[in-house]
Amino acid sequence: MNQHPPENHSYGLIRDVLHKTSLWGHALTLSRFYLFGEIGNLMYTIGKSILEGAVLYTMFSMAEGEYKVAAILGVLTKYIYPGITFVSSVKVSVFVDYLESLHDQRRQLAKLIRAMTLIGGGQALGAIMLVLCYPPFFSGLFGAFDYSKYLLILLYLLHHVCDGSAQVAEGRVWFKLIEIKIRHGRLSRISDNFWGIHAMSQNIQLILGLTLLWGTTLVTGLFRDRLDAGVMWGIVIGGMMLTALAKFALPLAWKLNWIEPKASP
Repeated sequence: MNQHPPENHSYGLIRDVLHKTSLWGHALTLSRFYLFGEIGNLMYTIGKSILEGAVLYTMFSMAEGEYKVAAILGVLTKYIYPGITFVSSVKVSVFVDYLESLHDQRRQLAKLIRAMTLIGGGQALGAIMLVLCYPPFFSGLFGAFDYSKYLLILLYLLHHVCDGSAQVAEGRVWFKLIEIKIRHGRLSRISDNFWGIHAMSQNIQLILGLTLLWGTTLVTGLFRDRLDAGVMWGIVIGGMMLTALAKFALPLAWKLNWIEPKASP
């Protein structure tokens, strides 16, 4: 019997936001599975945002001023994503169709968790490729080579291939995981409000990511003549570590059996 039916009316925007945020927070306390998944999502959002805030501005400045390839990087960014999305979507859709043919839910979850580990590996590689494009790193490692401008293009391309394809796959794999564990799970208080909780989670990550991206870009602008300062290295290395480790949070919790619900509704 459904003991917590979702409300069929709006409170107004502000109260809706507060209400959905409260439900999202409540879901974190009720489901350890959801908690560890969201820890990974927030770690990735924070890490990727501050990493891009520090690297993109400085890398494009270097690409324009020293190598004259900023236009190529810009075009690359615009036109490579449709291809990445196409290939990744097809592969993940085939995988999800196969999963849905399995009747053992535990087996479905185990395969999705393994997919999340591969996604974590892809995002970690993407973060490393982006860090290698950071001007102090890039100039120190590759600046003396005659073909360094081509290396910059290649590293940036590999960043998008690794991180972009992992992001597309992660969106679908994470949704499938929470569909099984949250939407069709035993915790009616959160399964009845699944869409509101999922939407608020995405909104929180969106606002957090934009705030950190612009904040880090501002700090980077203040240090643009001292990119080897400790503050900048702290931002770049911290961002890379958070991004690289984020999506291993849930697989690790699964492996250690930390994901059973704390309480029944």
